[in-house]
Amino acid sequence: MNGPTLVLGGGVTGMHVAIALAELGLGSVLVEKSSQLGGLVPRLSRTFPFFDDDGFNDGAEFAGQIEAEMGARSEIDVRLGTVLTGVEGEFPEFRATFSDKSQEIVSTIVVATGFEPFNPYELEEYGYGRYPNVVTGPELEWLLNPRGPTRGELRRPSDDKHVDRLALIFCVGSRNRRIGAPFCSRICCSYSTKQALTVLGRHPTAEITCFYMDIRTYDRGFEEMYSMAQERGIRYIRGRVSGCKELPGGDIVVRAENTLVQKIFSSSFDMVSLSTGMRPCKDVEQLARVLRIGRVPDGFFANPAWFHHPHDSTREGVFVAGCAMGAKPIRNCIVDGSAVAARIAGLLRREGATSGPVRDANQSSRPVATR
Repeated sequence: MNGPTLVLGGGVTGMHVAIALAELGLGSVLVEKSSQLGGLVPRLSRTFPFFDDDGFNDGAEFAGQIEAEMGARSEIDVRLGTVLTGVEGEFPEFRATFSDKSQEIVSTIVVATGFEPFNPYELEEYGYGRYPNVVTGPELEWLLNPRGPTRGELRRPSDDKHVDRLALIFCVGSRNRRIGAPFCSRICCSYSTKQALTVLGRHPTAEITCFYMDIRTYDRGFEEMYSMAQERGIRYIRGRVSGCKELPGGDIVVRAENTLVQKIFSSSFDMVSLSTGMRPCKDVEQLARVLRIGRVPDGFFANPAWFHHPHDSTREGVFVAGCAMGAKPIRNCIVDGSAVAARIAGLLRREGATSGPVRDANQSSRPVATR
C-alpha cells in the first residue's frame, strides 16, 4: 500500500484536487503554508462572467463551499502553517519532509501553489506607492467586497471621498518586454471589466474609463460581459498610459494616447486602479529546487508534454495544476483539479499501486487525520 498524494497549496485548486482524489477513493495530504484555506479567492467581491444572484458571486462563499466539502472527506488530511522542505525518493514512493520536521511517504505530488499579483511599485510612471489614490486591481477588489474595509462602498484611500470618476489601466505588469513580462495574464481584461460593471451597478452615475492595449476576453461568457459593459456606458480607450500625476486634493491625472483616433488623452479621476497581472508564487524558486522540477522563461513551472499530459512536470510523479503552471481563471483551475486527479489515478493503477492512508515515514500506517 503506497502513501497518499501530497497536495501543495490550499487554494481552490489544491482543495479541488484533494476532493477529486477522494471521489476516486484516493487519500491525500494537503499542505498550506498560511493559517487558512482559500488562497486569494475569498477576497473577491464577485465572480464572473455570470452575475447570478443565486450563485457564488462572493469569493468567500465559493471557497467556503469547497472547504466544507473537503472537510467532510476522511480521505483528506489538511495541515495548515506547514511548508515542504525536502523530497527524497522517486515515484511512486517519495519521502516528504516538512517545516515541523515530520515526514510522510507519498505516492505522488501535486503543486497547486497559485500565483502572486504583480507589484507595480517598480513602474514609476503610474505613481503606485506614492499616490494613495492609485491602487491595484486586487486592492480595488477588496474595496468592492462587502467584507472589506469600506463594506463594499468605493471610497478612495486618501480622504474617504466617494469615487465618481474611476480609471482602470489594463496590462500593468503584463505584455511588457521592458520588465521581462511579454506574456498576457489572460484574466486582467475580464476581471477589470467585472469591476467596472460592479461599480456601475452600485453607482449608476459613475464615470468609468478603461485604458487598454487590446481587449482579450477569451472564455465562455467573457466577451458577452465586455459587450454588456460597453452597452452600459463604460468607456474603453485604446492606448498605453504614459503616466499618472497627482493633483492638489488627491485627484489623479491620467495621460495616454488614444491610438484609434491618434490623439492625446488627458483627464482627471478620483481614483485609478492598475489591472495587475499574474506572477509565479513567491516560493517558486525554492519549490523548484526542492522538487527538482523545471520552469519556463516566464517563471511558472514547466510542462514537457503539453499536448499529451498537460499537467505533468519535468519529474515523474510530480504534477502541476492551476495558476502554478500559468495564468488562468478560476474555472480552468477547477478543471485542472479534476484532470490531475484522473491522471494520478491512472498512473497508480498502471503501477499496480493504491493510494492509501497517510503513513509516517518512521512509523507504521495510521488512519488519515480529519480536521
